[in-house]
Amino acid sequence: MATYHRWEDFPQRTISYLAGRPDADAIKIRILSSARMMLTEITVKGGGTIPRHHHEAEQIILIQKGEARVTTGKEAPRLLKAGDIWVVPSNTMHGIEYLGDVEALEMVSPPRMDNFVGYTIKHTFFEGE
Repeated sequence: MATYHRWEDFPQRTISYLAGRPDADAIKIRILSSARMMLTEITVKGGGTIPRHHHEAEQIILIQKGEARVTTGKEAPRLLKAGDIWVVPSNTMHGIEYLGDVEALEMVSPPRMDNFVGYTIKHTFFEGE
């Protein structure tokens, strides 16, 4: 059976696993999750960085507005612009620097449970930790 929602009903908030890191307050998200997929709206004001990390989930990011510099594995950094899609395989080291104001949509599978406040099992592993 289908369910129906309004995007505005999902709270916009910071990313819980970035707490205490620089730029954490500049990056806001809204999340809709089912048992096997997670859709996240990303809104960045004035730029921000998510340091290189890896996780089990496969990840697809569609840049809708603005620009972002991304790194994937050992590849050279790449500049993404509105309309570009970035696909990150499971357990691949990657990071993103949002350049100015950015809007993006992210789809991951399976859901990244450490995106939820109060979830205590670490699923995101930063480079050098």
